[in-house]
Amino acid sequence: MKKRLISLLTASMMLTSAVSLPPVIAADEAVVDPILGPLPDWVPQDYNEAMDFYNTHGKSYVSDNIICLVRAVPQERQSDYTFSIDGSMLMINTPAGNSPKVYTLPDELYKDDSEQYVFEVALFHVLDELDLTVIWSEKKNESFQVTETFSFKNIDGKTVETDLYSWLPDSRPEYDAFLNKNGRASVHDNYIAYCADVNYSTGASLKVQQTGSGSVEEFKESDCNSFELLPNDGASSTSVILYKPVKDGKTEVTWTVGREWDDSYSGEKTYGVYNISDNSSVIEDFSLSREGSTVFTFVDKHTGELIDVPSDDEDFWLLRSTIQVPSTSDIYNINSNPCTISYINAYSTKCSYNCNMFYASGNYTDPVFEVTSETLDKVEVTCKLEWKPNGDLNGDGSFSVADAVTLENWILGMKNIKIADYNTSDYCRDGKLDVFDICLMKKELVKNNPVVVEPDNKLLYGNRFSIIGDDYNMYSGPGTDYQVIDKVMPGYSLFEAGYNNDNYDWVYADYKGKNGWIRMFCDDGSDNVAFYDLAVDKPVIYLYPEDETDVHVELELTEAELSTTYPKYNNGWDVTAYPDGSLLNKADGTHHKYLFWDAVNCRTKFDFSKGFCVAGSDTESFLKEKLTYMGLTEEEMNEFIVYWLPRMEHNPYNLISFQGDTYTNSAKLDITPSPDSLCRVFMTYIPLENAVDIEPQQLETFERKGFTVVEWGGSEIKH
Repeated sequence: MKKRLISLLTASMMLTSAVSLPPVIAADEAVVDPILGPLPDWVPQDYNEAMDFYNTHGKSYVSDNIICLVRAVPQERQSDYTFSIDGSMLMINTPAGNSPKVYTLPDELYKDDSEQYVFEVALFHVLDELDLTVIWSEKKNESFQVTETFSFKNIDGKTVETDLYSWLPDSRPEYDAFLNKNGRASVHDNYIAYCADVNYSTGASLKVQQTGSGSVEEFKESDCNSFELLPNDGASSTSVILYKPVKDGKTEVTWTVGREWDDSYSGEKTYGVYNISDNSSVIEDFSLSREGSTVFTFVDKHTGELIDVPSDDEDFWLLRSTIQVPSTSDIYNINSNPCTISYINAYSTKCSYNCNMFYASGNYTDPVFEVTSETLDKVEVTCKLEWKPNGDLNGDGSFSVADAVTLENWILGMKNIKIADYNTSDYCRDGKLDVFDICLMKKELVKNNPVVVEPDNKLLYGNRFSIIGDDYNMYSGPGTDYQVIDKVMPGYSLFEAGYNNDNYDWVYADYKGKNGWIRMFCDDGSDNVAFYDLAVDKPVIYLYPEDETDVHVELELTEAELSTTYPKYNNGWDVTAYPDGSLLNKADGTHHKYLFWDAVNCRTKFDFSKGFCVAGSDTESFLKEKLTYMGLTEEEMNEFIVYWLPRMEHNPYNLISFQGDTYTNSAKLDITPSPDSLCRVFMTYIPLENAVDIEPQQLETFERKGFTVVEWGGSEIKH
């Protein structure tokens, strides 16, 4: 049982011991052991020091060629704990001090009825070139069973620990250092070591799952919790769990810390990939987080030759992006070929890649990767690249019809035709320019200058989104029959630039300054894009009946997904509403001032054709004026401003527009009984660095009568 030292225990207190302590000596004299001689200062000399030592170093510690073993045992069961020794040191009379010293805590310091513990402190010294094994045993079921085995050697006059605890943590400081150095899961001495941190008091638990042909099983758990005299309820339990290999093959292990009874709690997950071989005698860590390097070799896709990479050109790089929302990226500078990256997971099939390898005559693009070799600490990857001439045959800095005319005239043998670099137009990659190159050049001209279908409605401030489906193509029109004019990099942020009326299957987008059409849905009907940084934020609904009334409220979202509600939305809200606006939720009997909801993945195309450009410092006065005009009470207005003002007043400017049908048609309210008056205020705004001109918006006033319902909310649109 874990205990915590009460505040009465201080370093200055005199503590008793079950055996006689060394005699009191002057502060500048060393403590002398009858067998070991002078002892270093770190050797525990009382209960407090023994407990601090145990909580810092765990059960075993070696320094100054002295071994110190410490364990905490119940005071009433001291006789149930024994130790014995083995190894070449058996040839010596005794390697230890007379016997383990047992330090106890005075009874008057205990403030509860918990079981009392004592600390056994045993010291050992290993003679030169010999070894020692110390065996701890505990009496269980009328017989003694081995609980721990410690082994040590004296090599060239220095004593070292040779058992698992030479690296396996068994105290909290050792646990923290081990976790910081090795991560949550790592391989040591043919064991997988997993650092477990589980708060069982919250109902959390550790679940371990394996897949693959190989397998491991739990071998040992090393407790790393500190010894405490009083219960420390609510604290996490830390330990290092060892797993030993039991079957050859590849195994993928997933550790999950979470609540199995709570589906909404995802918990922390740790993944490991391991290869077990030689009858389970060898285990290798192939996890993505392991240390090592990746060696990229870049070759021309058509010729197979190594690509020339100038060693001093820092503009050559490889961009690695994760395929997720939001995406994360890494840039690897290419300064040699082959090029070594000090990251074992630099190449992954779960990532997308883009090369920046530009030369005066063109660039390499469309990387295709092949893993040619993989060891524990190195992965070798061949990257095949497509050469793309830039077409600038006449050297004027651009690719145009003039270059095609230059190539035609040169092929026809016309005089005075100057060619800057024939590599700019050698599309066939055969080292010469001919009619085949002119055909490919014209094809590139058409591709680089496509006619893009304009949308019915263009947007100046469009929503931001990424592609999450399987179609990364940008088309020249809203249909797959149109020409593919570009391929979007996975994870890249695009901006909605327009849309067609009554066609929500396509979005007109801005990608790296180029406009085109992106599919909204995949062939199977799943989403091909995901909008983010845009949400319907904190709409709250106030109900003001003339008399106490049972009210049912339903919400239908047509262009967003409901996220958080309070009280909980269960096919609607059923409340008892009172004239002062207070609400009683029938589902759980709780009281509320309003109904709260918000939504994510909003696809509503908000209208910014009219509005207001307001300096951030003027936001408060602006909102007070407009919200009062639109009919909000002082309390409603204050709650609106308290929520939105901190987000808006620090922006240089805000472009603000209050939405009408655009919002109410996408977030429909059905209230029973029907209100006599309904006011729905929904503000959208765009933070701006500079002021813009916009036609002022004409707002409507609201008159309260009978059963009144008021709603306010808003959304920030980031561009």
